[in-house]
Amino acid sequence: MSISMTYYFVFVGAFLLLVWAFYVPFRGGLLYNGPVYCMAIGGYLSAFLVRDLGWPFMPALFVAVAIGALFGFVPALGFARTTGVVTAVSSMALIFIIQSVIRNLDFLGGPKGFLHIPKIPYLLPVTYLILLVAGVLIYRLDHSRLGRGLEVVATDPDLARSLGMDVKWLSIFSLTISSVLGALAGVIYTFNIRTIQPEVFGFPLLLSSTAMLFVGGRYTMWGPIITVPMLWGLPQWVPSEMAQYTNIFYGALLVIMLVVRPEGIVTRGFLQRLGMR
Repeated sequence: MSISMTYYFVFVGAFLLLVWAFYVPFRGGLLYNGPVYCMAIGGYLSAFLVRDLGWPFMPALFVAVAIGALFGFVPALGFARTTGVVTAVSSMALIFIIQSVIRNLDFLGGPKGFLHIPKIPYLLPVTYLILLVAGVLIYRLDHSRLGRGLEVVATDPDLARSLGMDVKWLSIFSLTISSVLGALAGVIYTFNIRTIQPEVFGFPLLLSSTAMLFVGGRYTMWGPIITVPMLWGLPQWVPSEMAQYTNIFYGALLVIMLVVRPEGIVTRGFLQRLGMR
């Protein structure tokens, strides 16, 4: 496999984890943007541990993901009391806070970014092993009592409470899982590109991830498997003169899909016709 194709497939794995990170809390009706700042935390921390402290990759990955989960869990204690736009805006604010903090930390490279990150030769198999485990766990979650509970919360929180469900802890659980997936995506992204800047983890990343989820189908985990390889690869396939308009394309495509086909390409009805749950 050529280096360029390896680079592409690792990125597809990282972005699929990121889009799944948005999908999990959305099952509970939560518009949570935390995966982006957890991605930044996971990426920067793992790179610092490996490059500057000499840690092996796998321990650095586990520590970075644990810290990313912690940074997701603590705000989730507050986000569990919010809904809709409040959750979306509050978690978006944290993205810009984390960006500003990183930009002012010299040991993380400041605004110039964190450079010369060591190459991990076995990154591709590790990426797809993580992706496989994450996919199985999300599938099991979707078809578990927790997954069905999240659907009830999304439909009617008051009904969920009347059925004895702990809406607060269901929300905290989904946001924490989302943060773990975001941190994993950050580690894989960082060691694939081997240099990162604070600006990477901003609105363009949020826009592209949202487009991949909503266009693919935000009510199933299968839609992003179709849209991530196509939409992330789009800037790589088009001429460089056109690549600068990628965000315009993502935005326009998102608006069109929400108007024309709000459920996305892969719907639950489509999966039922295929004999899938």
